[in-house]
Amino acid sequence: MRGAFAGDLARMLGGVAPSWRARAAFLLFNSELHCVACYRFGRFTRRMRVRHPIAALPLVVAHRVWNRRCTHQHQCDIHRDAMIGPGLLIMHRGGITVGPARIGPNCTLYQNVTIGMRVAQNDQGVPRIGRNVWIGPGATISGDVSIGDGVTISAGTVLTRDVPSRCLVAGNPGRVIAQDYDNSAMVNAAES
Repeated sequence: MRGAFAGDLARMLGGVAPSWRARAAFLLFNSELHCVACYRFGRFTRRMRVRHPIAALPLVVAHRVWNRRCTHQHQCDIHRDAMIGPGLLIMHRGGITVGPARIGPNCTLYQNVTIGMRVAQNDQGVPRIGRNVWIGPGATISGDVSIGDGVTISAGTVLTRDVPSRCLVAGNPGRVIAQDYDNSAMVNAAES
């Protein structure tokens, strides 16, 4: 948990070392950070529950209470079975729902993003999202889809098919608008 969360925190702070007061205020009052920390704590409790089922019970209860608060107060629900690499950055936490997906490092999520299983056509697969992916406001990614590294998913996109690396995707249904698209400025701008 510490390694991935340290990566999340470093990305949220944008690589700068703030004063201890600024850092304390950030840790205490940044709700996006709280949502990410709750997810990371849930992953930790899941591992503990496998190793020590009885001893982990207080941790499981604490996570459920914390997760319920994040879900209801911050409108951010990240399933504890989701596998997300370090450097997760949530921008404007409201309305984010992430099911048991696989997401690579340095992913940026904006408000009203939904990532999960597709119910239609009995598709029980979950999305697999690469590294350095930028997902804009209101985007929906569902089903057994594979999204490559460095992909940019525009606001309002509904994506139900695979996307190769370094593409710009937009529309409903989502389609590739540009190939060999460099999203590094967007990913890095989110950090500052």
